[in-house]
Amino acid sequence: MSNPQSDPGADRVLRAMTDDGAFRLVAARMTDTVRGVVQAQGLSGEDARQLGRLVTAAVLYRETMAPTLRVQIALQGADGSGHLLADSNPEGWSRGLLHRRGEGPVQLGEGAMLQMIRSLPNGDLHRGVVQMPESGDISEAFMSYMHSSEQIATMVAVDVALDEGGGVAAAGGYLVQILPEYKEREGALAVMTLRLEDFEHIAELLREHDASPDYLLEEIFYGMDYTQLGDAPLRFGCNCSKERVMASLRTLSVE
Repeated sequence: MSNPQSDPGADRVLRAMTDDGAFRLVAARMTDTVRGVVQAQGLSGEDARQLGRLVTAAVLYRETMAPTLRVQIALQGADGSGHLLADSNPEGWSRGLLHRRGEGPVQLGEGAMLQMIRSLPNGDLHRGVVQMPESGDISEAFMSYMHSSEQIATMVAVDVALDEGGGVAAAGGYLVQILPEYKEREGALAVMTLRLEDFEHIAELLREHDASPDYLLEEIFYGMDYTQLGDAPLRFGCNCSKERVMASLRTLSVE
């Protein structure tokens, strides 16, 4: 296996594949990026956690489906309660926005919609929409989209661990896919699904291991021969006002 050296304490995204061609993995440390996103808007607590999850999902989506292109995710809350938006760029910077339409939180459960948008090489946009599950779980909705719209068996976990004051202590996540051409995919999928039961709720793992993508990679692919394919830095990036972010991202809202 190949493991290039990089700063373990910085936000970064790893890509790897098992040598038998069965699985592809993308894992990201997003702590500083998510802090930048939520601090720019003065968010904390559950608002910070949900927006951080969405921005992390956008990074994993881009690295998986369009690593050299831009992707966005729009989460439209139920009953007109507001929306969350995430934007991930191939230069490694990401941004996000949470906008409420009222005093209450954005409702992410039944009635909410998740829209995934990625650029295509010809400049067109690929769009897919799925309903949010009743639980409001962004990871679950992301997996549903990958299965229904991209036709790829995918397992995802994204999360944000909060500190005692409601700030971001750690953020990150992973995405594992079984590649469609793998001949033994049914058995392999069952094995990986069982293994990932220990990595379904990862907030405390992120806190304990500084959201290390190396840790996620080594644990998920434990006992498997694999090759690391990429290791790229990530950061929060937005050189514009909240009003300009709103104007540029509002077009992504689900109609």
